[in-house]
Amino acid sequence: MTRRGDFEKPMTLAGEIARHLREQIISGALPAGERVNETRITRELSLSRSPVREALRMLESEGLVTLEPHRGARVRAVSEDDLEEIFDVRLMIESHGVLRHLHRLAPEALTPVRRAVEDARAALGTGDIDGWHQASLRFHDGLVMLASNRHLTRLHEELKTSLRRYQISVVAPPGEPERFQVEHEAILEALEEGRVERGAELVARHVMNLKKAL
Repeated sequence: MTRRGDFEKPMTLAGEIARHLREQIISGALPAGERVNETRITRELSLSRSPVREALRMLESEGLVTLEPHRGARVRAVSEDDLEEIFDVRLMIESHGVLRHLHRLAPEALTPVRRAVEDARAALGTGDIDGWHQASLRFHDGLVMLASNRHLTRLHEELKTSLRRYQISVVAPPGEPERFQVEHEAILEALEEGRVERGAELVARHVMNLKKAL
């Protein structure tokens, strides 16, 4: 018998198209300012216009494209003001994740954070920058998870979508991964020692450093 909790709603055709276009935007295959040609998409994917238009509306709601009357969709650029606002929200989310359980942060709650730091350290040791980057993203996910707040987690996911196009510019320069790894290690150390407020201060400093790098 299938329980309600086991049911997973299948992705709609529009959702799959949106996923496809989202990855193209994030990877840079569809750069900022590029017109998203609805006719070309329907022809290349052998689809009708209806699900393509619905997919574009989804991407508009995520802030990835702009729909222009009688002109179609265009990949939206993220301005410095946008990034400033995104990082302000990110700072609040990640700091709140750490401070949410100020006096009762259980050691097991730090397991995802600890594992991410260890995986990132190992990847950095072998020169695997992409592996380090993926583990570092999990480190930040782990900080948000400390809040045990599904609404906060959903907001964090939306912010990550907006930032993924730009994060490669942070990890690419020589020395940056090593610098950020040191900061991750210091945050983890403070949290494991029960110095939660100090950990939150280090999280805030780290997020500000990421913003400056971008």
